[in-house]
Amino acid sequence: MASAAVESFVTKQLELLELERDAEVEERRSWQENISLKELQSRGVCLLQLQVSSQRTGLYGRLLVTLEPRRCGSAAALPSNSFTSGDIVGLYDAANEGSQLATGILTRVTQKSVTVAFDESHDFQLSLDRENSYRLLKLANDVTYKRLKKPADVLQHLPGRLPERSGFICAVAERTCHHPWTSWHWENHDCG
Repeated sequence: MASAAVESFVTKQLELLELERDAEVEERRSWQENISLKELQSRGVCLLQLQVSSQRTGLYGRLLVTLEPRRCGSAAALPSNSFTSGDIVGLYDAANEGSQLATGILTRVTQKSVTVAFDESHDFQLSLDRENSYRLLKLANDVTYKRLKKPADVLQHLPGRLPERSGFICAVAERTCHHPWTSWHWENHDCG
């Protein structure tokens, strides 16, 4: 494949990837502005009336907060939702319609609770009261976007011709996953 064709292909893919990312961010922003919280919960992208059941420090100093539905008698289950581990969520105070308190990553989702990891830096102190009510809203996910963009950026900035075999492209894609066993020795790497 000629170098110009690869560059053209990669440039087009980066443009399309950027358009898809922008559309996802805009869709989430539109949800927040135009759809009621109850409707968002019925769509499975928002959890309302949550309370803090535990807080602890996790790996790398992250604050792990477990939230569960407010109790009305016996232990309540979360409503039907589309939350999964790895989702990026915004935490909001249920009493205020204003800005989000923090952004975190879901680390555990059960029928009765969700656990969110918040990156606790020195200039950021998240203080959550067990008596307050909170809500979680699923945000646009950066992870897939970054995983696709990084190898495309590498390919776009390679000088000269790429080898005829696709092994180099596979090596670049694998290397951007930061797997310790991946190798830059594309000469010995055959993907097909």
